Amino acid sequence: MFEAHQHARMLADATRLTAFHDAMAEVITEGDRVLDAGTGTGILAAMASRLTTGTVVAVEYLEDTASFAKQALRDSHLDRVEVVRGNAVQADIGTPPDVVVSETIGSLGPEENIVGLTRALRQRYPDIRAFIPSRLRVMAEPVVSAEAAALRASVMGAFTREQPGGMSFATVLPRAEHALGGQIITARLTDATSAGPAEPLVEYDLGTTPEADFSQTLSLGDSPANAVHLYFEAPLSSTVTLSSHRAAAFTHWGHSYVVRPPNASTVTISYRSADRRFVCRWDRTAETD
Repeated sequence: MFEAHQHARMLADATRLTAFHDAMAEVITEGDRVLDAGTGTGILAAMASRLTTGTVVAVEYLEDTASFAKQALRDSHLDRVEVVRGNAVQADIGTPPDVVVSETIGSLGPEENIVGLTRALRQRYPDIRAFIPSRLRVMAEPVVSAEAAALRASVMGAFTREQPGGMSFATVLPRAEHALGGQIITARLTDATSAGPAEPLVEYDLGTTPEADFSQTLSLGDSPANAVHLYFEAPLSSTVTLSSHRAAAFTHWGHSYVVRPPNASTVTISYRSADRRFVCRWDRTAETD
């Protein structure tokens, strides 16, 4: 099923579209053959077709989305873009590409399998000159956030207020605190200040890094931070970088953060490609189960 709402959000994201356009204008040269892997509506392939006289192939796995893109491109008289429905690594695209464009970037970066996809494409087409984006970093920044404080107060308030039937959650409140801390919240951080240096959790060299899995522990010590802001940085070219950092232009990816439980001093952040899931675990030294 074509996810109109999701694609509308991406089409309305001017920051995303401008960044990719500017990067492609910098990287793509006359006559380059371009592969748009995971094309969606075909918008990036359409932009690429204006920058080269070479072939532009847009590959989309979902049948309804591929059909949507194909009709839209045809009706826009962008006949030089060929839409292929299938897996971008396995699809028959004819001549190997010079440049691969792929906006398969999840909320924090790797969740849409951009690491595995670009690695597999490099293995199939070893002469690819450039990937857009070329790298991907997942970053963590301790922050003091009014939004995080308000969320914690709202969630914990539900467990501490008087409940019907004499139910009490008093003995399990620490478990609720840590469960909240394990959830990645995506919203808009408008009232947050840095409480420590941002640290890279992982950096992927797209097309080269073999796997996306990682696990890193971040120590907050006695920092006043009540949350950790998680974000990605994706260099699209030598001068253009997309970022979901709270201070960057707001995008459809939003801002992500985890709430720090009381007295917790370290958090381990992991990514598992098998289920495309981030896991955050705070130390529980101050808790008695």
